[in-house]
Amino acid sequence: MEVVLHLPVVPNVELVAAKAVETVGGALGMHQSGIEAASVAVVEACLNAMEHGGGQMVVRMSTDDSSGRPCLVIDVEDQGMGFDPNETPRNSATRVHGCTSKRGWGLTLIRELMDEVQIRSNPGQTVVRMRKYVENAP
Repeated sequence: MEVVLHLPVVPNVELVAAKAVETVGGALGMHQSGIEAASVAVVEACLNAMEHGGGQMVVRMSTDDSSGRPCLVIDVEDQGMGFDPNETPRNSATRVHGCTSKRGWGLTLIRELMDEVQIRSNPGQTVVRMRKYVENAP
């Protein structure tokens, strides 16, 4: 099964991706806690893509059981300037216009919620690939 969403940068569009995760995760037989974790992770990835990606993003969801462990695979792709994933801020507080703003939590949260996360980023394309395995899979 594969679902591909071409999403414009408009308010609340990340919720469309989250709803698709719920649908695909449910069809895969994923436990509700796994669906919720994957939904939050895709929302965070979409918000990052909207903030840094410079235009339309593509969200791809597929199922994979080639390892014998069924899982949901989610790619969030944007066409931004790219970044070094090893250089991103992690759990930091910064001052913006005189106010403290917490930055860098999105990727940390994604990594904590998903079973595997891979990030490929170059100028013009960043892809965040996330995997969530189905609990109690045979």
